[in-house]
Amino acid sequence: MNGKIILTLALLACSFLFLYCSEEEREIPSDFDFYSLVAEKDTMAPGETVKLTAKATGSELRYFWSASVGDILGSGAQVTYAASPCQIGKNQVTCRVTNGSKLSQTKTIDIVVYE
Repeated sequence: MNGKIILTLALLACSFLFLYCSEEEREIPSDFDFYSLVAEKDTMAPGETVKLTAKATGSELRYFWSASVGDILGSGAQVTYAASPCQIGKNQVTCRVTNGSKLSQTKTIDIVVYE
C-alpha cells in the first residue's frame, strides 16, 4: 500500500515537472529587421538588368529571391534582375530574409518594363 502511494506521488511530481518546466523559451532577437528593398531604377526596357539590394540587420541572415517573370542573377543581399524580353508591364520581385532563429520577413518591389 505504501509503495502505491509513493509511486502515485512520484508520478504526480513528474507530471508537474513536465507541465511547468518546459524548454527554455526562445527569445525573439530584437536586432532582426528587414528594413529596405531597393532597385537602382524602377523602370527598364526588355532585356535590361537592374541591381536590387536588400538591407537587413541580424545574425545568420539568408536571402531568398523570386520574380513574377524574368530572372534573378546572383545570391545574397544584392542581386541582379534581368527582365524577360516578352513581359512588358509591372513585374514583381520578392525577397524573403531569414535569420538564425528561423524568423523571416518579406518585401516586394515593382519594376515596370516598358517598350
